[in-house]
Amino acid sequence: MKRNRRILGMTPAQVGILVGLAGTVCVLFGVTGWLIFGGAVNIQLPFSPFAEAAPTPVVTATTYVLPTFTPTVTPTPIPYEQLIPNGWKQFKTELVELWLPSSFKTTDKDANEELAIQGENSTSLYRMRVSVSYEPLTGDSLDAHLDAGLAKMDAQVRVVERRKVLLNSTEAIRMLAEVRVETVDVNQLIYAVQDGGTVWFVVYVAQINEFYEMLPLFEQSAKTFRVVK
Repeated sequence: MKRNRRILGMTPAQVGILVGLAGTVCVLFGVTGWLIFGGAVNIQLPFSPFAEAAPTPVVTATTYVLPTFTPTVTPTPIPYEQLIPNGWKQFKTELVELWLPSSFKTTDKDANEELAIQGENSTSLYRMRVSVSYEPLTGDSLDAHLDAGLAKMDAQVRVVERRKVLLNSTEAIRMLAEVRVETVDVNQLIYAVQDGGTVWFVVYVAQINEFYEMLPLFEQSAKTFRVVK
């Protein structure tokens, strides 16, 4: 009997079986590689570098504008002497001072008046008049005091304007009023100024046809009003 040959310790039959298994494995790897890389089936691995990148949010900067701060500016008082026009005359008592053109003259005062001044206007039916008077403050404020006083005023007097102003840095309330005296239409420019517990009234009165011509002069005169300390 012939002795069987052995290859690497295996019989020829065992070698044939091993070669057959190796060939089968090669075929399986070849098919799998074709399926993956040949495009028959598009297989995308979870972390594939070809996967579409997630969109990156775009941050848009929002411009924030700080609110503009506007400081309250307190007006600087003009030196009193600079408020007096050349050629004007001083009207003064122990309590107050006021300046007007030299054509104005003092006249008889009413009971509550500190100053009574009359203008020289021969062409008018109603003689121009300027007065300074005072009364104790009633109510919580100057506005409240005026509200109470206007409520008691004669119905013939009509206040057509009322607003807060500054008389050379002194707070005041400015009013325009209209009234008919007998057959003459008269206008009044009134300034109310609070000085502690006292309210001062500076009043300019003229016939309507000359009132607005004199209004700039009246307003300039009112700036010269001051309480003598």
